[in-house]
Amino acid sequence: MPRVFIIVLNWNGVAHTIECLESLSRLSYPDYEIIVVDNGSSDGSVETIRRAFPWVLLIENNQNFGYTGGNNVGMYHALQHGADYVWLLNNDTVVDPDVLGKLVAEAESSPEVGLISPLVRYYDDPEKVQYIGAYPDFANFEINPVTDPCQLDDPQMQRLLILYGTALFVRKSVIEKIGFLKARYFAYQEDFDYSLRALQAGFKTRVLMHAHILHKESQTSGKRSPFHVFLMTRNVYFLWKDHLSGFRRMVMFWHYLSVMIGHLKYFYDQEEKPIFNACLEGVWAALRGKGGAPDQKGALPVWFRAVFRLFISWHPYFWINLFKGTLASQTRTRLFKTLNS
Repeated sequence: MPRVFIIVLNWNGVAHTIECLESLSRLSYPDYEIIVVDNGSSDGSVETIRRAFPWVLLIENNQNFGYTGGNNVGMYHALQHGADYVWLLNNDTVVDPDVLGKLVAEAESSPEVGLISPLVRYYDDPEKVQYIGAYPDFANFEINPVTDPCQLDDPQMQRLLILYGTALFVRKSVIEKIGFLKARYFAYQEDFDYSLRALQAGFKTRVLMHAHILHKESQTSGKRSPFHVFLMTRNVYFLWKDHLSGFRRMVMFWHYLSVMIGHLKYFYDQEEKPIFNACLEGVWAALRGKGGAPDQKGALPVWFRAVFRLFISWHPYFWINLFKGTLASQTRTRLFKTLNS
């Protein structure tokens, strides 16, 4: 029977991790091992988890290596100890007893499938779907969520389906072929990057609609916290830069600037100074290619802050349309309306 290693990453979230482990202890699939990777928690997580679940392997990192670094530690251990599959599972999830058996059965019957995700539902509203999957729009540099399960039957969609990292079930051969999560992402967008790398390597991806888990949204970083905004701002640039080349990458660069000017103007107008600063710092880190954990000591250059202040204070929509390449069409539209008013 295939051996599965379940990797649960913990960082100062012991209450969520305990509830997750309690649900995992009820799994009906017989051959699995749980690895809890603690990312340098300071809330007593290690002692509490070890006392409550002495049979769980607990790996202690001496600092927070992020979602990518922490999970990579667990994945490396799993491969060194005979894993056939690795299941990356957020600590703020609760699983059904039969979900792992369904994932293994699907993987064993479809050897061409490298990544599988169960259906992810909201913890507070189990009847409501949170994630099914997503697909990249390379023309507009967007990741669009799948909103209708019928989309999953579309052959074109199946070739582009990318999965969320909330409960990512990974075949061993995928790790052997494309490697681990990219550490420079630290957290966020690394799951989309991993899906795209797997697809490019010839593997298929799949969402298993008859297997589901419950997920508590944004329990670790906080929804739209400065930490979250910094990482999302930086990593979305990394994602497209990693998967585009030539002319399309150059177009993406200007498109990225136009989108960020729009975000910065919104945060500025809403007087959300910490969020504004985090977004601006994310842009600076993205353009320099500075990955890893957010650099709390790095100060923005005066000239860089001044340039973006100019963008958001002096005709921001001129800059947005200029960088996005829509200035000419917007000008024609406005001129036409003026002449016909």
